[in-house]
Amino acid sequence: MLNRKMVLAFLSILITLSPLYALSVEQLAKEGEIAFYHENYIEARKYLIPASEQGNLQSLYYLGVMSLHGFGTPANYKEAIRIFKSGAQKNHSDSQVALGVLMIDGIGIPQNHKEASRIFKKAAKNGNRDAQLILGWLYKNGVGVKSDNTLAYALWNYVAAQGNEWARVNRDAMYYELTEPELYRGQDLSSNLPKLWKIVALENSDSNRYFRKKRS
Repeated sequence: MLNRKMVLAFLSILITLSPLYALSVEQLAKEGEIAFYHENYIEARKYLIPASEQGNLQSLYYLGVMSLHGFGTPANYKEAIRIFKSGAQKNHSDSQVALGVLMIDGIGIPQNHKEASRIFKKAAKNGNRDAQLILGWLYKNGVGVKSDNTLAYALWNYVAAQGNEWARVNRDAMYYELTEPELYRGQDLSSNLPKLWKIVALENSDSNRYFRKKRS
């Protein structure tokens, strides 16, 4: 039989956790996000862990960020990569961006520019602005993709139209690097996203390969 001290300790734990069980996944995720942005990482984990266990991918992403930087938990690159891969496989664009950035620099994962570019393309097509910005940089510098100033311009012109200052500055800096036909083509692509993504996809027709399970 449990002694009195153990029973009281158990009840104390239940009383502490019971408010969490009453919250929906959305509420858990929101509380965790608020705590995260207030840099109260211990509190954030209290909400983000149960939210992520119930399938909230943004909460899972925040846990990956905390593992990567050692926020509220010891830094653990291996765990961060595992988390970002899990989110990326479920088509979570923030996780895809995080995984791609780490892969570009070879942080906690083997450096692979080509695979990173494929991941950024998926996230960019999903509407992630950071991925679209980075993909423009990849095309401008020929990192993991064939250098293409027109595509870089098109991506930055599109993101600049959404009000992003960094994209505007980089787009404007390219203005005199492009011929008139290239400039017109870039402007056309930035206003026709289905056409832009179709051209981008042609370079890596096997873009899902990275996420396929290896055959045993």
